[in-house]
Amino acid sequence: MNGPAGVRANYDTAIANQKSLEAQVQAAEAQVNLSQINLDYTDIRSPIDGKIGRTAVTEGNVVSPTTGTLTTIVSQDPMYVTFPVSVKQALVLRERYAAKGVRDAVVIVLRLPDGRIYGQTGHLDFESNSITQTTDTLLLRGTIPNPPLYLAPNPVRELTDGELVTVMLEGAEPVEVPAIPRAAVLSDQQGNYVLVLGTENKVEQRRIQVGQSTTTIASVTTGLSLGDKVIVEGIQRVRPGQVVAPGPASAGVQAAMNQPERVGPRPGASQLGSTNAAQRAMTRDGG
Repeated sequence: MNGPAGVRANYDTAIANQKSLEAQVQAAEAQVNLSQINLDYTDIRSPIDGKIGRTAVTEGNVVSPTTGTLTTIVSQDPMYVTFPVSVKQALVLRERYAAKGVRDAVVIVLRLPDGRIYGQTGHLDFESNSITQTTDTLLLRGTIPNPPLYLAPNPVRELTDGELVTVMLEGAEPVEVPAIPRAAVLSDQQGNYVLVLGTENKVEQRRIQVGQSTTTIASVTTGLSLGDKVIVEGIQRVRPGQVVAPGPASAGVQAAMNQPERVGPRPGASQLGSTNAAQRAMTRDGG
């Protein structure tokens, strides 16, 4: 066709061919993008920085969603420490530091398995919203720094995932409490008590609450006041209501009180027990 109709037909055919070729180009680009996505899947990157464990497969193996766990990566710094506290103790902490906020007022201190005090301190960042009925405890979690001890050839850190440590909670501003020889603390079915001198040197029984203690010294959180006279020697020979002739403690007892065993980095710490330094499921950097 050489007329106007023929020219129009040739034009429409050319436009149709152009659009067809453009569609083919777009389909090829989509295939390239899909191939790039599939290629990217072969390079597996961890969402966190940490230390890699033993790998289940080696380079060159074919893996799929059904292959399972390829390896485990544990975040190194900071670490989480999870530990339970009794409901009674949790209420005491809440009441003592309610004005400042428990998380800001309480410092976490760790005692390592070899007995050393860990050089870093942490803070609380989580508490469970329910009580563990079988143990009547509340699960708490804190974060604590875990910087490298040295870098070459591979970074080595003090805390390791799954390590068992002893957790101590202490106030940012330690509380001063009376301390007495550990041997002066007696116990019965109702709890702890000491024998003190009342009026006219008459022996009295005084119920107390014992805080952080060592093998030689006990701190008394309630029950004693400054100036109370506690019987520390010859306890087996006296009874409540008996009048005695008091005297100073022996040189050995006084020496033990003047040089107490160190049980924590600062006075006022409250030892809560042994717990995991960083459980495997809870060692993510920053939560």
